[in-house]
Amino acid sequence: MNYRNLLTGLILFTIISCKKDGGGSLSIKLTSLSATNIQVGEDLLVNFDFTDKGGHPIDTIYIGKTRINQIQTVTQGDSFYISAPGYDGSPKGQMQLDLGYEDFLISAITPPQYGTPPVDYPDSLIFQFVAKDNAGNVSDTVTTGLIIVQRFN
Repeated sequence: MNYRNLLTGLILFTIISCKKDGGGSLSIKLTSLSATNIQVGEDLLVNFDFTDKGGHPIDTIYIGKTRINQIQTVTQGDSFYISAPGYDGSPKGQMQLDLGYEDFLISAITPPQYGTPPVDYPDSLIFQFVAKDNAGNVSDTVTTGLIIVQRFN
């Protein structure tokens, strides 16, 4: 048997025998958003499926938001942590986050304006979510598509 065949066999054996669970025991999957064009004062409902193979309760959700408007301005609350809402400690199930307009959705402190009379540009946002359980395990990052948040003016 030549060394090439032996090396190929060892590499193939290693690949086949590797664990294919995504690298962790905690996973979340974004299942739905209540809207992608949020009107003034509306909340955004974000629904997830989750699995925690380690059996540890999810205790925290990290939420990051990235404002991708072309006109840059100072933003507020670009990342924050919240407690897992209404969670009973099940190893598998669904979870819903209710992101309030004032607390979580608006981004620009003073949004740029256009037109006469002046109208505020909406915030164009992409959200990232990561779950953490009480054993310190974290999920992969789940990202939304573009979400437009209309402003007051």
